[in-house]
Amino acid sequence: MGETIQRNQAADALVATAERALAAGDLNGAFAAYKACLAQHRDHPGAVAGMGLFLARHGEAATATQLLSRAMELADADLRARVAPALAGLLAELSPRAWHRQLDADLNACFAATTVEPQGLARVTAETLLRKQGGFDGSAAALAVMGGDPLWLAFLSRCVNVSAEMEARLNAVRAALLAAEDMEGETLRALVCALGLSGFSSEYAAQVPSRASDAVGLIASMFRPLSVIEATALGQDGPMQAQLVLRTVTEPERERTLRETLPTLTPEGEDAVSAAVREQYEANPYPRWSAPPAPSPRALRDAVVALPGLDRRAFGGQTERLLVAGCGTGFEPIDLARMDRSLNITAMDLSRASLAHGARVADELGLTNVRFVQGDILALDLVEERFDIVTSTGVIHHMARPQDGLAKLAGVTRPGGVIRLGLYSERARALVRLAHDVIVERGWRATDEDIRAFRAHVLALPDSEPLAALKQSADFYSLSGCRDLVFHVQEHRYTPPQLAELVEGAGLRLVGFEAPPEAIGRFREMFGAADSLDLNLWDRLEAQHPTLFAGMYHLWAQKPV
Repeated sequence: MGETIQRNQAADALVATAERALAAGDLNGAFAAYKACLAQHRDHPGAVAGMGLFLARHGEAATATQLLSRAMELADADLRARVAPALAGLLAELSPRAWHRQLDADLNACFAATTVEPQGLARVTAETLLRKQGGFDGSAAALAVMGGDPLWLAFLSRCVNVSAEMEARLNAVRAALLAAEDMEGETLRALVCALGLSGFSSEYAAQVPSRASDAVGLIASMFRPLSVIEATALGQDGPMQAQLVLRTVTEPERERTLRETLPTLTPEGEDAVSAAVREQYEANPYPRWSAPPAPSPRALRDAVVALPGLDRRAFGGQTERLLVAGCGTGFEPIDLARMDRSLNITAMDLSRASLAHGARVADELGLTNVRFVQGDILALDLVEERFDIVTSTGVIHHMARPQDGLAKLAGVTRPGGVIRLGLYSERARALVRLAHDVIVERGWRATDEDIRAFRAHVLALPDSEPLAALKQSADFYSLSGCRDLVFHVQEHRYTPPQLAELVEGAGLRLVGFEAPPEAIGRFREMFGAADSLDLNLWDRLEAQHPTLFAGMYHLWAQKPV
């Protein structure tokens, strides 16, 4: 017993040494200490997790995945909470060609962790389940297996599906359940409830069978939201049914109540495009999400002062007052509020339906450092408050004149403060422009029926057709996402030099340009140690690789003192 205690103490000491080395930036020392600990105690949870996290950060994905998988089995709850997001990130990059028991177990473990955002696992989980099930024969036995499988239930109840192959499979499963004569049994009811949650998350984006219009009771939840009366009659028989009632009936009711109580920051403007945009997001709040973000604690100030072009003296390190202008359904402000509790966040949007979702989740999480308010960016000149940081991601490019929107954002930014923008790339949106042409040609409008018709058209295309590439977009798989992606009432797109003109025209100075790892790597290959704020260089690079900024440009600008 004494030897075991000594061995554990020695292993703990080595892990502590590794963590001190990491804090000091001594990567070699950290690696050596973790390695020494594992040589003495191969199943020491801290060492297994520490080495896995170390390797994950430094590009050794395969070994890191194995270690983090093992750590999830060995660790206590606190350590699993730290490990799970890193393991989920590694799993999300996998493309399994066959079903693997360990991958199945790892995915289940990640879904069970409250620190993991489940939507990131949607694609790899769909691929895993399709390979696990093989073909689907529509039998009661096959349905019962699905309803008794924790991974199927987690995927359906917690993710918006983003796989065309899985959508076809789910259509077949719903049809089989609709045709089933006997719906008795806990597993079948659980499966129906999970499919109801899946349908709700996508806003029932899949084509609805004609027979579904006659569906009543629980089976109807796969094709439409239940009414309060229906939900009350069904009750909450089992955890999946309770979750179905909560997510599709109780929470929306709460949000409808909240809409009317949200404060107003600005009066509604008279801009016709803003009115159309507000109408769009009242009907289809975006983005769709159910699990709140669970970021690791860190100070936003550290990220801002690290911006390469920042005038640090002018900025002054003040980051308490933050405006999220165009916050949608609240994911970004809640993410920031949980990441940095020192922030005082104002989350503003045109759409009360969108705001209500964020306000409800923030209230449930007990967040006191974020307030949700209805307002129009174009009316911000009526607001006296000044903010240290303003973020506006994917917003002003939906205005009639984005430069007017940026001018209003600059007006409420204090001197020395910073603005973070997310804007569409002209080159990366080529596929969306192609979709716009098809939509105009077919006469489709931004109605649920026409969005479903457009989706059915794309899903039927062979992969060789250019428009079929839309099936790779996560937004394609929900009504609100598809509407935002290709049916939006207004859209502007930019090249990097045009971004520079936009920033300079607002009297701001570019101080940061974020890019995905692939883009950064290509920039360094092409230009070496050149200035990463030179947008003309990024323009040259993007001309050769047009899809580098498919997820928008993200840039930081500073207001002069």
